[in-house]
Amino acid sequence: MGAFGMLGVSPLAPSLVEGFQLSRFDVAFIVPSVYLGGLLFSLPAGHLADRWGVRPTFLGGLTLGALGLALACAAPRFWMFLGCLFLAGVGWSVVNPVLGKAIVDLFPVRERGIAMGIKQMGLTVGGVISALTLPLIASALGWRIAVATCAVVMGAPALASWPFLAPLAGTRRTKADGTIADHWWWLKRPPLLVLFGAGLILGMVQSAVLAYLPLYGVQVLGLTAVAAGALVAAAQAGGAAARLGLGAASDRWLGGRRPPWLVVSSLIGASVFVVYAVAPTPRATAAALLAFAAGIGAHGWVGIYFVASAEAGGARQSGLLSGVSFAAIVVGLLLGAPLFGSVLEASDSYGAAWGTFAGLCVAVATVMALLGGAIHSECVRARGQA
Repeated sequence: MGAFGMLGVSPLAPSLVEGFQLSRFDVAFIVPSVYLGGLLFSLPAGHLADRWGVRPTFLGGLTLGALGLALACAAPRFWMFLGCLFLAGVGWSVVNPVLGKAIVDLFPVRERGIAMGIKQMGLTVGGVISALTLPLIASALGWRIAVATCAVVMGAPALASWPFLAPLAGTRRTKADGTIADHWWWLKRPPLLVLFGAGLILGMVQSAVLAYLPLYGVQVLGLTAVAAGALVAAAQAGGAAARLGLGAASDRWLGGRRPPWLVVSSLIGASVFVVYAVAPTPRATAAALLAFAAGIGAHGWVGIYFVASAEAGGARQSGLLSGVSFAAIVVGLLLGAPLFGSVLEASDSYGAAWGTFAGLCVAVATVMALLGGAIHSECVRARGQA
């Protein structure tokens, strides 16, 4: 339900373009505004999860996210709308670090991948539902009602879920001991920096797909805004299936190694982006299948990435490293859509923009293939210290 609210901004892009009279480049700032708060607050969110516990931190974040969306639906200017999305993003930044800690605390090693996959699948299912319903609401009632719907749906769990999340109250809490420098130990671990760098680049890919796939559908494939929303839904569905499938595979095959599955999802994404660049396909079935595969590359990697990051933090600092990993993604989310938009504006070609992001996916796949063993060793080391 939180993802319905936050990811629902993406399929509303065509309606926001019309409502605020935006340029194609203006669109590049919608998705990053959601995640800018995450860049600033994901590390503190990880600390809160480690010290205060999962349940209050998680539901408090959803409440703040809903408040930001409620204000956004009334914003009279585009820059005010972006400011409200920033506030909502501060609340949303809590979700991944907090639940990353919960999964490491509650599940054994051989179940964490599937547990994280289910959790991440929930996020993409929320995105699928929002992409299918919100453009229809915007078409019938206007974009403001659609954004207000996002706020209501995101805020509902904060009111209804407290008693049902009682098992999360038993997750570990750590004392506020150690110095500030102790929280930056991961900077001295090159394999972890490589992992976070991969998260940054893949976050760029995700940002570009979220921001520009619906516009690509309208401007290149000739789809209506509602049909372009269905492309976003197909991409989210691909991400949901991949998060569950890759999570299960990483638990059961290749000795619990997570990085090889980042190679798989990255190569799938690169292949689809090449097709988008050189052979736009407007036929409905083919476009939906390609969007589904694009979702594997843009969204399917997240669960694997988060569980590897949380495992590397061990039992005591899983929340911290979950926050660091989310911060790396957020940097990518902030950079990805503006980079795509800049290439698009400079070249006036979606082919050049998609080709650039295909190259980024290939780069991630190559680095993970070469250095994935060192990253896995960091996770094994942390397990031994737990």
